[in-house]
Amino acid sequence: MTGSGATFMPGAPQVVVMMEPWQIHAVHKAAAIAAQAHDGQYRADRKTPYIAHPARVAGLVATFGGGYREIVAAWLHDVIEEAPHGETTVAYGLSSLKLPGDDAILIYQMITALTKNQSLSDDEQLLDSLDRILKAPPGATLIKICDRMDNVLDMSSMDGDLSHYIRGCGVVLTRLFGRAMEHRYGDAHETLRLCLEVQLPPQEQQPG
Repeated sequence: MTGSGATFMPGAPQVVVMMEPWQIHAVHKAAAIAAQAHDGQYRADRKTPYIAHPARVAGLVATFGGGYREIVAAWLHDVIEEAPHGETTVAYGLSSLKLPGDDAILIYQMITALTKNQSLSDDEQLLDSLDRILKAPPGATLIKICDRMDNVLDMSSMDGDLSHYIRGCGVVLTRLFGRAMEHRYGDAHETLRLCLEVQLPPQEQQPG
């Protein structure tokens, strides 16, 4: 991130996200909250610190046109689900940022929409979360796409049934297509589709 607030990622569409200094400060504080919440946690490879994932998702969100609210939510998107006392951590953390207007509420709504309901089966969790994402502030759609994108690009750090996860990405692409197009997140949607093609066996890839 440059001093002007412009964020770039090599090899992706070059989108300039201009932020005021106070917005950059809020992003920095959200990153610190996430780092503390995920301290001692690792990705499935048991080597990569978990914080690497939300950091990359936040970078992708900025690259594909997300504003400071979406970037803050991206840093915190797994805290409720993965960290002890995560809901309290997010609520208190957002309160401490002293954001203007309804920004803290909008960010919280995105985070809770992205948080899976652990009482449901895996398939039900995804569909339930997608339903809530479609009702949440539009930035939740971008964060979900970028979350899946990072996981697809980092399959070596995932465990479980990877083919099932890849099929789930297809559901994400289908369900979020309209919202992504409506809110100009089409580049992110298309990039996830292309990342997914790389991971699919040849017989499952779509022609052209």
